[in-house]
Amino acid sequence: MVFEEASLFPWYTALRNCAYGLECQGMDRREAEKRAQRLLEMVGLSGFEHHYPGELSVGMQQRANLARAIAVDPEVLLMDEPFAALDAQTRELMQSELLGIWAQTKKTVVFITHQIDEAIYLSDRVIVMSARPGRIIDDVTVGLGRPRPLEIKRSREFAALEERIWGQLFTEVKRNDESEREILPSATSR
Repeated sequence: MVFEEASLFPWYTALRNCAYGLECQGMDRREAEKRAQRLLEMVGLSGFEHHYPGELSVGMQQRANLARAIAVDPEVLLMDEPFAALDAQTRELMQSELLGIWAQTKKTVVFITHQIDEAIYLSDRVIVMSARPGRIIDDVTVGLGRPRPLEIKRSREFAALEERIWGQLFTEVKRNDESEREILPSATSR
């Protein structure tokens, strides 16, 4: 699992953080670090293996976090808003890098986000959820080819998907807002 905020051990280097799960699974430390080194290279952290989390940018911490999650070879990778804390440029770069990593690993990724464009860009399928209680209001197939350059976000096909999903969310928010007003007592002025 990759959380919104990097959950790295501050007393371990990026390399040791990445190797941690492998060692917990019983892998020899030397072998675990060898594998961790390859994964850190894959996520673009060559040269930063011996840096501590406090010495890394937020984006680099998330890359180390992603490498650590992939290291244990999960069947499914759950990513809960992992790019939410990043600035816009780093976020787009990380989205592109995630697609590259996915192309190499072919892992199933469940990616939770509130960003419609991020959901479309990264996914083959977008599940649109309602407000509480959470239920599925749409299951959108993203028929955009792969590999996906960032420029695809400016295509008509992309805009059509974004408009469809935004329309559903807008309707859901409006419906939810109206139902909350019915529940809340109205204020009176004196």
